[in-house]
Amino acid sequence: MPVRHAEPERDEIGPYNRLSASQANAYRACPRLWFYEKVYRFKMPQIPVLFVGRAVEEALCRVLRDSPSLVASSAPSDALGPSPYQEDGTPELSTNAQWPAPGLMPLLPHERPSTMDALEAWGLERCRVHLPVSLEKAKLAWEKDERKAGQWDEVDHTACLEMVMNGLRFHLKEVKTCYEAGGGPLLPSWRSGTRPDWPAPDGYAYPSLARGHPLAERGEVTWAEAWELARPWFVDPDAPPFTMNAIHPDHWFQGEYDLVYRWSGKTVIVDIKASVGATDRSGDYVEQMQAYAMLWYVTHDRQEVVDGLEIWYLGHPSIKSIPVPSVDDLVHLEQTLEVMWQELRQTTPNLDACPPSPRPLRGFDPGGVPSDAPDGLRCDRCDWRSVCPGGQRTEPLVFPSACQLPGATQTTPLQKIGPLDPRLTVRGELSEVGFASENRPRMLTLKQGVHAAQIQVIAKEHSDGGATLALEPKRGQSVILHDAVFTINWKGEIVLKMDPFSRLEEDTDPSVESGDLFDKQAKHNVCGIVVYAYEKHGVGKGGKRWSRKGIMVMDDTGAMKIEGWADDWNPQYDLAEVGDTVVLANIGLDAWAREVRGDYTRNSRLQIIDRVDRSTA
Repeated sequence: MPVRHAEPERDEIGPYNRLSASQANAYRACPRLWFYEKVYRFKMPQIPVLFVGRAVEEALCRVLRDSPSLVASSAPSDALGPSPYQEDGTPELSTNAQWPAPGLMPLLPHERPSTMDALEAWGLERCRVHLPVSLEKAKLAWEKDERKAGQWDEVDHTACLEMVMNGLRFHLKEVKTCYEAGGGPLLPSWRSGTRPDWPAPDGYAYPSLARGHPLAERGEVTWAEAWELARPWFVDPDAPPFTMNAIHPDHWFQGEYDLVYRWSGKTVIVDIKASVGATDRSGDYVEQMQAYAMLWYVTHDRQEVVDGLEIWYLGHPSIKSIPVPSVDDLVHLEQTLEVMWQELRQTTPNLDACPPSPRPLRGFDPGGVPSDAPDGLRCDRCDWRSVCPGGQRTEPLVFPSACQLPGATQTTPLQKIGPLDPRLTVRGELSEVGFASENRPRMLTLKQGVHAAQIQVIAKEHSDGGATLALEPKRGQSVILHDAVFTINWKGEIVLKMDPFSRLEEDTDPSVESGDLFDKQAKHNVCGIVVYAYEKHGVGKGGKRWSRKGIMVMDDTGAMKIEGWADDWNPQYDLAEVGDTVVLANIGLDAWAREVRGDYTRNSRLQIIDRVDRSTA
């Protein structure tokens, strides 16, 4: 099967600690690069091409999902509506589930494409229908991204459409081969309505169809049937995000295949790249595909090895075949990656354990063909070269323990970023239990003596499995709230946020250590160098526009993103540049999972205390 979910009763690692092929490639490229992006959570500039690639892949998958026996070439993009999925990505199997394909009247046999040219014409028109919708969706996502960079107007829609069409033409080669093979070995079972456990997304329910497939014809296989038979498995664009992964049986590795062809009885995994393939990353893609081959092997009881690995470069266009590793090579790769997981994710390494030791650049011609390595160093192209000792930051990071802010009567003590911890385990009694709203299970109030705090449930599922609310909340109930995020809202009230690392349960074990609500420090002062600044904008539910600003800072112990409403920042924000040393005083703390954040309010202050040397002499 192309999807293998975690087993909650066995999963002691959780979704936040798994290794992936992209993480492995980042670490191989440079350990410090991996550390900055995966531990410190630095986010590289989000240029339109990153979103265009997703739009091209989504549009292609929507074309693959369509059926020439159900959807006319000129039908709107949403003619085949979304399939029903549960929140965890499993398909809705109840008898009341509304699957979209059965609601459409099949086209008559003479209305379906009956030649290869007719099928291609139908598919190319579906590309033209789907791409604008996918690009608009990608544009909206780019506009909302806090690190957006570049200009969306520079996106070449014609080039994007050609990439989608190139992907379609690659798929039609499979369809042609399937047609020439008489439909392949699965034709009889497909016509009878038999379906695999994870069929290719086509709008029909997952269980087998008792009365045979509604689109089946008789006699020799038709071109329309060959399209249905050859359709690969892919991530349904309407499925919940991040739910179509294949997860290692021991839960430490995960990956998501783009396409999996199975119509011939052989398994071929395809990775889609909306690019030319003439950069160093083409080397990463080969290692990614090898990792996918390993993942397929271990998730199929170590009994099934894939028959083919392919990279589709849609911008060239060309198909690059990757040699399938032997079983011995797959076992060795699994062992190597598990050691990497132990070093990187089982326990988080410190900064010194991830030195700036970049891999030499590799050269590739279009189509991912190896060539001579280019001149230059990987550091020259790194987004973090201005703050990394392997790049332009030659001086060690040294920060004061206190400073005298202009206009202040007293010295401001400064804290290190790394040790900051917003989490608190606290006991108390539930004094208020509200009703469900806005997807939050409950609105709760915790009373501790004469003090009280709101409990805000942000996540329903705990990272270790099970629910974050491990009880049915009742007024007057004695509870213990583990690892809540201690915050202060704009009214000055204490708010305990429950994210995937928090849990509320009955207080039955007095030996568990807990703290008092007023023992926690509410405001903090930190000092660090500016890694980058960002802004984000949007429109609230009432139609009112909002704007927030933020800054990522790093000291010698850690890094933190600090964010607040745009109007709350003082003028120093607009003067600060990458590499400057700044103090952020009187900030609150917040967190999501392992990421600790700072909360900048109107009572906070940003002050530049040292400028980086920008001389060109």
